[in-house]
Amino acid sequence: MPILATMGLKKIFIAPAMTDGSMPAKGGGWLDLGDVYQDTCSLKDDNPEITEHKSETSKKKITQIGELPTSVELSLMDPDLKLLARYFGGTIVGTEVGKRSWIRPQKLPYKEWAVWIQPEEGFFVGCANVRVIPRFEITYSSKGICLVPMTINFQAETQTAEGMEAPTVTE
Repeated sequence: MPILATMGLKKIFIAPAMTDGSMPAKGGGWLDLGDVYQDTCSLKDDNPEITEHKSETSKKKITQIGELPTSVELSLMDPDLKLLARYFGGTIVGTEVGKRSWIRPQKLPYKEWAVWIQPEEGFFVGCANVRVIPRFEITYSSKGICLVPMTINFQAETQTAEGMEAPTVTE
């Protein structure tokens, strides 16, 4: 019997979210999120809101649990201008690589994406509707590089798929 385990990170794919809330079809619409800095990616649920209702006249107690907000925290490593414009918005000026510039807006544009996280081994984890919230972090030192820490907030149900190939591969 094979041992099934999910470990490592191979790639993260994103695609524009569908208006009907479904996961986009496999194929060429999926994009590589970018290079993820080693050991920075984690998917986790925040603590849900918990409300306890207690009776004054008996031992009856009702506990209501709110939604489980799920997010992915990671850092993109050394992104190019195209990736910066994809996640922060803004305009790339010029066409010749090495002579272009990018103007970052003060406010992030509202964009909804779908995501699939591909591990080295194991099952994929995805969500049909997420928000990508990037931040700049550049260390100007002999060992510093440009990182873009980002949070990917799930806005729909978490999905998993065993035996899936990359979402760019149609069956």
